[in-house]
Amino acid sequence: MKDMEPIKLSLISSARELFLKYGIKSVSMDDIARLLGISKKTIYTYVDDKKSLVNAVVENYVEEEQKVISNLIEQAHSAIDAMIKIAKHTLMNVDKMKPTLTYDLKKYHPTAWKFVDENHFNYIKERINQNLIRGKKEGLYRLELNEEIYSRLYIKLANSLTDGTFYETEEFDISIVYKSILHYHMNGIMTEKGRQIFNNHIKTDSL
Repeated sequence: MKDMEPIKLSLISSARELFLKYGIKSVSMDDIARLLGISKKTIYTYVDDKKSLVNAVVENYVEEEQKVISNLIEQAHSAIDAMIKIAKHTLMNVDKMKPTLTYDLKKYHPTAWKFVDENHFNYIKERINQNLIRGKKEGLYRLELNEEIYSRLYIKLANSLTDGTFYETEEFDISIVYKSILHYHMNGIMTEKGRQIFNNHIKTDSL
């Protein structure tokens, strides 16, 4: 989407900001027009309706997220460092996200949710799979673990943040749940060498 017109990029960025803060169902095209300082008529020269806007926002968001995650992995000094960097980035997103966002996507915008489910989650699974291979080579993860099984388990756990398991109750803070998932995953795969490095990381990174 790098060649997209500036106005459409602003439209997608503004809509994304409102969706993250208030959820999708609660945000109208009028709200978006007010934030941008333009008319709804102008908005409809770039998108057909709210559904097409949601689809564009989701596709843009996924594209950006995948670039960020790829860059974080490239910059990481080890497999564990990569997981820590991704976790810190994810926590920033979780803190900004309205809990009902995923519910709104699933219920009212199934096409957009399908894109996330089939595109982004598969991308994350592959990155976890590669991280497991890297960690074994570095002596940080147990050699006997099966990358495909553990990457799928990670995705299932991560999906619990969006499938209603936790966000429908105020009993748990989603940030705490995500940190618990990270610790659960890492403690199931690390060697003693890896555990020492991970523990040093979490002392300084508050994870």
